[in-house]
Amino acid sequence: MKVNRTTQRAVEILELIASTERELTLSDVVKKLEMPKTSAFDILETLVHMNMLYVKENGMKTYHIGVKAYSIGSNYSKTSLLLNASEPIIKDLAKATDLAILIAKETSGEIVFTLKQEPKKKIIATPNIGDRLLIHTTSIGKSILAFSHKQDRLMEKIDFFARTNNSITSKKDLVQAIEKIKKQGYAISNRENEDHTFSIGAPIFDHRGYVTAAIGTLGLYRESYNPSRDIELVKQAASEISRLQGYRSKGKK
Repeated sequence: MKVNRTTQRAVEILELIASTERELTLSDVVKKLEMPKTSAFDILETLVHMNMLYVKENGMKTYHIGVKAYSIGSNYSKTSLLLNASEPIIKDLAKATDLAILIAKETSGEIVFTLKQEPKKKIIATPNIGDRLLIHTTSIGKSILAFSHKQDRLMEKIDFFARTNNSITSKKDLVQAIEKIKKQGYAISNRENEDHTFSIGAPIFDHRGYVTAAIGTLGLYRESYNPSRDIELVKQAASEISRLQGYRSKGKK
């Protein structure tokens, strides 16, 4: 399939502005995406005209996500097959594990959270919908990475920043971890993203057999915690969501 370069650049600009906390100018967009200034300006102004972006002028002109982009995102949340299929399942999983349950997708080499369910008794702060985390320090991220058809490209984007002393900090170690995840069908993040958290993640597949997201738990690290039961529950939940998306594992019709 031939990809239209201008359309691709427009999407990249929207993703960049949506994922960056600080305000971005035209020069920032040009530098970060390594594109010609005239092309960036034309695309930015078109996105502003279409209400996908809006402009703030505080001594300098900065770009921000507009009302139409927000509306499209909200509509996706309401109609997405993944989210609709997942909602009752994550509620049951949160009740069964007494842990926070999260679903996230990969975007630009990071994971972005799209759905979550808190347990009855909330103990720790959890990511908000739309928050982003590193792909190599989270169980959800590693689950996606291990089964992704674009694994090589994703690996190239990882800078192996250490969030904690337990974070994976080399490609060699990550490759070894991925091989283990592929064999067992799930990933664990044991104080790799935060010093006090433990999480379990498992991949979610679509009808084509592509990993589209992952589901995971998030709770406090406890020395006495035996995750065996929760691992099976997370794997079952991921399998059920995948089935509802039309996925059929090998050997099944």
